[in-house]
Amino acid sequence: MSSYIDEFQGRFIGIMQWDDCDTLLQKLIDQPDGWYLYDTLASVPNQIIDANVFTENVNHIKKILTNEHQERYCGIVYTNDLENPSFVKIFHPKNIGKSCGSSEHPPIPQWLLSKTKPIDVVEKFGPPKEKQGIISKFLRF
Repeated sequence: MSSYIDEFQGRFIGIMQWDDCDTLLQKLIDQPDGWYLYDTLASVPNQIIDANVFTENVNHIKKILTNEHQERYCGIVYTNDLENPSFVKIFHPKNIGKSCGSSEHPPIPQWLLSKTKPIDVVEKFGPPKEKQGIISKFLRF
């Protein structure tokens, strides 16, 4: 198993308070070098993101969280270390489902920020592909 998968499946701390979320995101912005930013709706990055682009992306994600997650608590941001983060998982507010992991195929975070080069977690942990029956192989509904 790759170290990225080990980290992805490792212990994470849930960020419940908005102030703690702001503090974590500000730490990322203050130390923008050496990060991979993997948007799981896009292809897996193969190189570290430019520091300025990383900062822009973190600010964009912060805006999405603020505007679209209208809760008193955060609860959709997780990190491996509050003081010195090297892996952060962020769920999109509109795709959280049962993020506690109790469902058979819990949702995958939309944004994975890591110091380790990522691999395709959607392929590895996403819901299984639907098997096509004989009719659906030939017809599109």
